[in-house]
Amino acid sequence: MSLRSMTLFVIPAVLGLTLFARGAEAQKGPEKVFAGKIMLSDKKYPSYAKSVPAYIAAIRKQSKTKFWEDKAKQTWKVHFAAFFRKPLGDIEVVVKLYDVGGGSRTLIASFEQFLDQRGQRALLSQFSLERKHVGVNKHVLMVIEVQGQTVATGKFDILGQEERYTGKVNFSDDDTKKNDDDE
Repeated sequence: MSLRSMTLFVIPAVLGLTLFARGAEAQKGPEKVFAGKIMLSDKKYPSYAKSVPAYIAAIRKQSKTKFWEDKAKQTWKVHFAAFFRKPLGDIEVVVKLYDVGGGSRTLIASFEQFLDQRGQRALLSQFSLERKHVGVNKHVLMVIEVQGQTVATGKFDILGQEERYTGKVNFSDDDTKKNDDDE
């Protein structure tokens, strides 16, 4: 085989493989890119975009892992987009939140979510956490399960100012008076 004929064969083959690779990359939707992951945000995720790469970029740009408490309401509002490796065979999923700080895994919340139909590959939803129920400054593992099997996970931190105690106690005059019943 001459150099010229080999060049005529190799160049189209390389060009074809390059175009095939780009086409395959363009075919990757968010459910493939984020398979098994839960993306989190303090704002609602978009449900569509101009193109698949634009949607993936929007999800990445909006996602975060640290959430600050709304001091007035003493809550955290978390929006999430969960992407599953394969279509789900059920319409009910269970969302579990674990405190994983300090080396242990303690369940702090659990709730059900319902999909629109079987076979879905993604779930966009939200939840709120209240300080009085979950505490503050926690490292949280979020797990989505279907029939006891984990289908997506994500981690985030809920942050806020801890209550400060001075150690001082103020007694009123009524507290310091001796009651006749005490004698």
